[in-house]
Amino acid sequence: MHRANWWDHAGPFAVVFAGGPEGKRGELVVPVRIPQGAGQWECVQHFLSNPSAWHKVDLVRRRKASAPGGWAYEAHLMVLGPGYSSPAVRGMRDRAAQIDRIGGVDGNVSNLSVVSFPAQFDGGMPVSTEVTLTDAEQALLEKQAKKQRSRARALERSRRATNTAQYGLSKKQAARAQRRADKGLTPKTVTVPGGAREARSDGVPKQAFRCDRLSANYRQQRARQAEHAASIAEHRRHRARLVAREIIAAHGPVLVVEDCDIRTWYRLWGKRLSQTTPGMLISALKVECEAAGGRLVRASTWSTALSQHCMCGERVCKTLRDREHKCTACGLVGKRDLVSAAPAAFVRFTDVDDPKTAFLDTTASRNAQITYAEALEEALWESTTPSPNTPRGAGRVAVPRQRGASAPRTAGQRNRATPDESRPRGHAGTPGPRNACSPQLTLW
Repeated sequence: MHRANWWDHAGPFAVVFAGGPEGKRGELVVPVRIPQGAGQWECVQHFLSNPSAWHKVDLVRRRKASAPGGWAYEAHLMVLGPGYSSPAVRGMRDRAAQIDRIGGVDGNVSNLSVVSFPAQFDGGMPVSTEVTLTDAEQALLEKQAKKQRSRARALERSRRATNTAQYGLSKKQAARAQRRADKGLTPKTVTVPGGAREARSDGVPKQAFRCDRLSANYRQQRARQAEHAASIAEHRRHRARLVAREIIAAHGPVLVVEDCDIRTWYRLWGKRLSQTTPGMLISALKVECEAAGGRLVRASTWSTALSQHCMCGERVCKTLRDREHKCTACGLVGKRDLVSAAPAAFVRFTDVDDPKTAFLDTTASRNAQITYAEALEEALWESTTPSPNTPRGAGRVAVPRQRGASAPRTAGQRNRATPDESRPRGHAGTPGPRNACSPQLTLW
């Protein structure tokens, strides 16, 4: 009879901690709740059905305002192996792998534009997708930002109220105190000083913030703020994955994007980027392209300058203020971002792993412009793929736009691929990291 081991266990799943200080050795058994809900059981089987996989359990804590002390303690199981994808996601990736198209991506602060062409120019049409925020989504973001500012002000008032000695009076409070003193009235106690924090001559606070006294209400409000921020971050990651899947389903997994440093954008536009999250969308698009058997290749902006070139190969200089492309050589007119994404499909590389070796194949781009003519012009004016929020096949069909003043450029309802989806109801269909995945196991 062989010695019992972990794989002989057929009862409830539990985490066992053995050992301890000298003289107090023993075992601590912590019961664990397997994730429940639609699609979760397949995910659990994927990670726990392979006995040869390497597993690791980490005890972590996260902010939860409703939990005692404001923290929820959980056990996270780390599995060394491929991540889980639902059958629907795997089927979508298999279909995307069969798409024989080449595409370009242009990302900026307000939107993400994608334009793709048939790889062999043997039929089909150029299609475009413009990921932007709708008015409803912008209103929701403003509402969330207003709530965050309100919570931040409440936290600051609470800190000032419990540490009055560390703050001075504001100009209004000081003037009021002076008026009362001039009239001989009793000084009024200021419960929440509104002035600057007491600091040394070099601007460093006399008392570190970590040494401040914090009220129970302050700790609870801070826990709610952290919990809300984590929820928003997870929603943005989930939204980016959904948008990336919609893009490769329409344009295929072979895409080219400019090699831009998102950090420089934050120095110019700041928190505006947190609404559209272009860096997160491009990162999710890279993961989805690789999962579908393709690749998202980066091209240097110095050697290509896609935003300053036309499909015909002519250089059309534009400033950041110019949002419309007009070429005097070939007469092509369209949105700046869509026109910048279209030539990216025809970027070639001496070394595909080195963005600096990229160059624009103007012969191929001019050939595509001549082949598709008006259909390309329509794709460069507005998105020609259905929005992810609408049922598949319910989007508009790309109809060539008639030239002339009588045919407005934006005629008809625009369908835009919007990044904000409904909040994720589960994580069964979301891919994990390629080498290490961690399904969540919650302690009872």
